[in-house]
Amino acid sequence: MDNYVVRKTTPDDIEPIIALIHSSNAKWIGNIRPKYSDRCRIFQTYQNHRLLVLLRGTHTVLAYAEIRNYPAILALPSKGWMKWLSHRYCLDIPISWLNTLFLNFCVYRSEYADCLTILLREAFFCESRIVYLISVKNPDVQQHAYYGESFDDLAKYATIYYPREFNINNNVKTQCLYIIYRFSPLMMNRISYRKALAEDNDDIIDIHKSELPEIQEELGDFYIAEEILRTDENAHKTSLVVAELENQYQETEMAGFLWLSSDLDILYLIQHYDLESFGNLVKSDQENSLYVEELIVSSLQHKADASLFSRDALDDLNATTILGGLPRYDSGMSVASAGKVKLSSIQGTIVETITPNKFYMREGIYLKLKNIYDKLHNLNYYISEAVKSLNLRYNAGDHSIPPGPKAIENASNVFLLKFISARKDFPLQRLTSCLVAMFCAYPDRDYCIMLMSNTAKLTRTTAEFLKYFIPVAPRPSKLSSLDNLYITHRSTIFGEISLYALEEEDATVIRDMIMGPAEPYQSESSSKVSSCSFSYESKINEYAQVEHEWQIVNEIIKNVLYNKLSEFYFYTIRCGDSTKPAKQNTIIGFVILRRFYNQHELFYHYHLPKYDDHLKHSGAEIITLKLQPLFHMTSEKIFRHLARETNFFDFYYIYSRSSDYFTNDLKSMMMLIEAKPMKKSSITINISRNEDHCSGNVDLPKHNFYKDHLIIFRNKLNPPKFFGNSDKLVIIGYGDECKAFLRQLVFQWNSKDHKNSETYTCLCQVQVTVIYLPGCVEADHDCQFRCPYCDDFYNCFMNYRNGSCYVRDVTTRMDLRYFVHFVPGIVETINREQKFVKLKSSCQIHYDTLILMNAMKYSLRNEVPNPDPYTRSPCNFIQINCRLDKFLLFYKVCVLLEEMPRQHMILVYGSNIETYECIAFLLDHGVSASRLILVRPHTPTLSAEDDKLKNPYRDRNVQGVLDEILDDSGIHVYENLHFVQWVEYADTNFIMEVIFEEYVSRKRVLIDCDVFISFEEGIHTNWRNLQWITNCGIEVKNNRIQVDKNYQTNDPHIYAVGQFIEMWDNPNYQYQYTSKRELARKLMHILGIWTKPIGFEYKFSQPTFYQALLPLNYHFTKVTMPRRYMASTMPSVYSCFMTTYHNHTFCRVSLSSNCIVDEIVVVTKDTTRLDFLEFFCGKHESLLNNLRARYNAHTIPCFLKFFREPWTELLMHEDFDDLQKQNRDILKPIAVSSTLSAHKLSRTAIQDITQKEFQDINKRVLEQTLLTFLRDHRNDFNHEFALPEDFCQSKSNANTNNCTANEVSRQS
Repeated sequence: MDNYVVRKTTPDDIEPIIALIHSSNAKWIGNIRPKYSDRCRIFQTYQNHRLLVLLRGTHTVLAYAEIRNYPAILALPSKGWMKWLSHRYCLDIPISWLNTLFLNFCVYRSEYADCLTILLREAFFCESRIVYLISVKNPDVQQHAYYGESFDDLAKYATIYYPREFNINNNVKTQCLYIIYRFSPLMMNRISYRKALAEDNDDIIDIHKSELPEIQEELGDFYIAEEILRTDENAHKTSLVVAELENQYQETEMAGFLWLSSDLDILYLIQHYDLESFGNLVKSDQENSLYVEELIVSSLQHKADASLFSRDALDDLNATTILGGLPRYDSGMSVASAGKVKLSSIQGTIVETITPNKFYMREGIYLKLKNIYDKLHNLNYYISEAVKSLNLRYNAGDHSIPPGPKAIENASNVFLLKFISARKDFPLQRLTSCLVAMFCAYPDRDYCIMLMSNTAKLTRTTAEFLKYFIPVAPRPSKLSSLDNLYITHRSTIFGEISLYALEEEDATVIRDMIMGPAEPYQSESSSKVSSCSFSYESKINEYAQVEHEWQIVNEIIKNVLYNKLSEFYFYTIRCGDSTKPAKQNTIIGFVILRRFYNQHELFYHYHLPKYDDHLKHSGAEIITLKLQPLFHMTSEKIFRHLARETNFFDFYYIYSRSSDYFTNDLKSMMMLIEAKPMKKSSITINISRNEDHCSGNVDLPKHNFYKDHLIIFRNKLNPPKFFGNSDKLVIIGYGDECKAFLRQLVFQWNSKDHKNSETYTCLCQVQVTVIYLPGCVEADHDCQFRCPYCDDFYNCFMNYRNGSCYVRDVTTRMDLRYFVHFVPGIVETINREQKFVKLKSSCQIHYDTLILMNAMKYSLRNEVPNPDPYTRSPCNFIQINCRLDKFLLFYKVCVLLEEMPRQHMILVYGSNIETYECIAFLLDHGVSASRLILVRPHTPTLSAEDDKLKNPYRDRNVQGVLDEILDDSGIHVYENLHFVQWVEYADTNFIMEVIFEEYVSRKRVLIDCDVFISFEEGIHTNWRNLQWITNCGIEVKNNRIQVDKNYQTNDPHIYAVGQFIEMWDNPNYQYQYTSKRELARKLMHILGIWTKPIGFEYKFSQPTFYQALLPLNYHFTKVTMPRRYMASTMPSVYSCFMTTYHNHTFCRVSLSSNCIVDEIVVVTKDTTRLDFLEFFCGKHESLLNNLRARYNAHTIPCFLKFFREPWTELLMHEDFDDLQKQNRDILKPIAVSSTLSAHKLSRTAIQDITQKEFQDINKRVLEQTLLTFLRDHRNDFNHEFALPEDFCQSKSNANTNNCTANEVSRQS
């Protein structure tokens, strides 16, 4: 058997499978379909498993099999086979829905018939709970030998069952069953378990050492024997169990061992982990007498989205700023010196102008801004910690033991799995038998837990075993490093999961599952803040989402029960005995679904296979799915049963966080659909709402699949497979670089050919922890905020994102919080020796690899120092580095407009595009131009090296026009001033004045303001971060982290990425202002995570995309190419610029010296996202339909319109790069041959003829490959491209019509 290899089948295997099916020496059994059907349909039928047997060391296919949970009998419904078996056959074996699969088709080479053994074993390995594998043999009929089945080789593995009508004398040619038993002698060798003995010490240590080599050095050579021979009072609490396998000689060999213990501190676990939903791990039978103890515990609860950034939430925050309220100052006296900017430049000295009276006029603003600033930066605003009293109830027994730890130990309902290990050749799929053995060792206990240290590395066996456990949330603790706790229940192993149709009495249980601890919202909310002068009633209902879900589910229940034509399918999920009625099984969940009609509309934004037409009528949309957490591991069986009951084989779960959505507890066990990395040009689309299929009176959300930000999960019933990384990866920071890298990491299984997603249900299991500042991730994912000034949700400054669609979609169309562990906190230090990050909360996060991604887009170059490293910036100072800063800016502006609408003053400092974007926001959101001050720093003349860098965040030409617009608007503008410091009033942490210095005269200038907004890029970090970075020994020079070309610091385990790095070897290529997607791909390769063969290079070659909002409702888009060779690159003044202006749209295209499109800039009032411009940047102008020649001929009135013409679809096709590569591979030998011939000839007419022939050959080759490409992908284009055969066909039709007309005329 060692000569064979069994694996899952992929779409790439279709050719060898077809060859095997049609080979002359092939035998086959089962359904005849694959023998005569279209080759493409082999992978279009639903199967649980498609297995392939290969000859080891070769690609020779020996066998192929299809297995699923119902027989391939067309006349038999998928859910009717149990009745069919009981009616037609007299079976003496306990067959059920859950322990049986069907071998529907198998083809194999006759000379390798013994490979059936390993194929059948693999089927049982894949399905731990399957006991019987059935193959149905059809009645013998006269037919060609080519279609004849051969069950001779299968007979030795199976028991043959004949139907009731079979008669050996009169009725021999009948259908029959070949039933293969899991534990038959030729199938699975049985695993036996026994207690370990002292003489097993060496064997156990050898197995243990294979996975943890250091364990023997730590514990010695006889630690197993010493544990077994213990005689202390707690010795009986430990159990060591060994697993033994029988070999082919019926000899037993040790295959693995389990280290179990019941020595647990239950009180410690209860106080440090949230175990209430697991009965606190103690027995509390209501029929017996109970002890009750009161414990004080802490718990954490994430606040509802509606309580964070919605208008009601911030209204609550604003209204409850100061108990009793504040007087409002709106007199003629000015907060900013009577509305005028006070300048002081007397001999370059500062005149002290801050007076107590001056601050008193701003005190109301200060208190509100400080409250908003402190709240939104405080972890407690996002996660509420509550201390509560917990009543621990447990069995008292015979009352011989008083209440206390000993009584709790006697009532324990849990045991601990300390360690599990197996031999290298032991099939990990059989580890479920170890679960059974564990619970058999403790028959009186229902729970098993595992405690995993943060510093421990997962072994091969432990990682596989954890799939049967779920994590338990820890409680708040002062411990710096708390172990991770995992738990499972015996019913997940011994219980059978089955689906039953909804019954009327199920409604109460379903309501309790949905509502949980939620209480109905009352108008007399208890969320009030009172004082001597006022009380405020909160507008927020944190349970509104849950109540709305129950309202909709209740309507669906009535629709299903009383409407025979209901489109909904409603099933309860129960655990127990699947052969018994529903009432004898316990409800553990429910699922609601309906047919899905919009698969074709998903291709616009999402990366999906194009040729899934066979699933067009087999798709279902899951409305909601609730399931007890302990049973999440049974997701594959639940989806399989849904398919059997409904005949749906493609399940979708779709929701948008900006609208009402419903729960799906199994979405983490479904495949998250990745949005397309690059978006094509927008097209006119008729949106199909499927009004004919609306749900009557059920008010379900209606999605716009072309505009809405939807998150989509999918399950095509393929076997699940986890993808991830093996080492512990910790990331500090949550910027665009982090988002792009996390997307690459989570979707590492995705590829253009969909090879993995077509074979498996690809699930994410990454070991990644992201440390972020409190509020950053919550604000970035918020969809509850609605701007009162903007009607367009997507083009409001608060929701607008400046990066490319690859980064934007991470939060809008993909929520990675389901797969990545996010930890809010402030970094205190890094311990490089012990490899952990210590947070301010004393939490320690261990890592194998650490990546610093906490660069700041904007930071002051001369930041005001503070002796306290944890003191925040002034409450009226803002730098827009994340969306949280936008929320702070919005609500600070609201405070100014409310408190002092005519006397406030806002100071904006900066000179890049986002400076003007912020000013546009302020002008559009109620701030008068006369209340704004713009200070532009001096922009020095760039050096030759700096001028070569393509910076998308600046554009001198566009900014010159914007300066003129701002000058005309009435904004106070000051030029050539550099920030020096700000002046705070006393200890208030509130900026009263900002001090600048003139570039030429060096005189100091003092400006009063109420809010200071800075867009200075500075050093891209702050002094607090630099402090802990330098303290831990990471090399920093010129306030920048020093890295090599692999982004590795002087510590080999620490990497740094972002604007705050500097490569010490000064490479000859641009590494700043580059594509975040390309950077993430390089990191995946450098860290060894990337498994795909790609042509890796350090140079960057992908365009960088940037967009922004401008004053007067203009939209700015800029796409730039990075410099691949800095030394040989000409400065920007030598570039060729081409511009157009048409209908309020300005476009500029820049060509490099070799005619490559180097830059595209568009300023337009069109609100459409222009991500598709990335396809054209970096292309040669001749490839873009002779762009330069057409421009010089004045045939391009607008570049934006030109790039939206039908021919551009060819360049935006997913396989266009493959076409280019194919052309390059074809033409390269011709070019080399022509060059060699040209060197042998003299400069004569013969050479000219050769050159002309070379061009003609190239042209014919390129034309032929292009026509082939268009024929293959014609259906992928929205516009029809004319092909030569279309002309011939139309000409033939015209001739036919002319002949017909002439014939009619002649006859008349």
